[in-house]
Amino acid sequence: MTPKIEMVHHKVCAFIAVVLLAVMNGIVARAQLMSTCTENSPERRGELGCSIVESKLLPVNLPEPAFWHIDRFASLERARAAVTVASVAFEAAGTAWLMTIEPRYSDHHGGIHVTQVGPLPLPQARRYAMVVQSAVFTPGMYSLAHHHSGVEAVYVVEGEACYETSARAFTLGKGETLALPAGTDMRAVVSGSTRRHVLAVIVHDAAQPATMQMEEGTAPPLAGCNRR
Repeated sequence: MTPKIEMVHHKVCAFIAVVLLAVMNGIVARAQLMSTCTENSPERRGELGCSIVESKLLPVNLPEPAFWHIDRFASLERARAAVTVASVAFEAAGTAWLMTIEPRYSDHHGGIHVTQVGPLPLPQARRYAMVVQSAVFTPGMYSLAHHHSGVEAVYVVEGEACYETSARAFTLGKGETLALPAGTDMRAVVSGSTRRHVLAVIVHDAAQPATMQMEEGTAPPLAGCNRR
């Protein structure tokens, strides 16, 4: 190799190395741990975060099969007027929502029916509680691995959501839903190229915490979200 060709070769190799390093640094920069879900998180003010909208004890002898019904209303006042012993009304993404845990039937409490999820695989429990969450995060962000003492069901309002489990990864687009049984080890990841907004409900054993999180590096192997 002549000195001139060798010099060009070194420059090309150096350029490729710089590009690869920039790409890798970009990936690392985008990969960021989500904040944990809290009451009145920044999500309630139009920022990134995960809000515990409401935690509610459900009636004794909850009728089964149990479905998660999602209805939309013209105003929060109308949604609140339709609240039952097994539902929660709130605002998110500029919309008033009513979320109810109940058997399948056609009454949508005066709202516009969006979807329903179920029948939900409820765990054995003397009594259940529901936790309603609203979470907005950007691409590359991920949650700690965790599991719930009940079923978690999610509805994608905006963007693309992915959930890693030991069996497989589930990728959801706008308007799609998923329900994962109690005890499922999982991690939420924001896939796609735009911000992700999901609504979720956890119907869990009222005698136990709804969510049990694992420290980073202690989670069991989970299927990656790059797998469909």
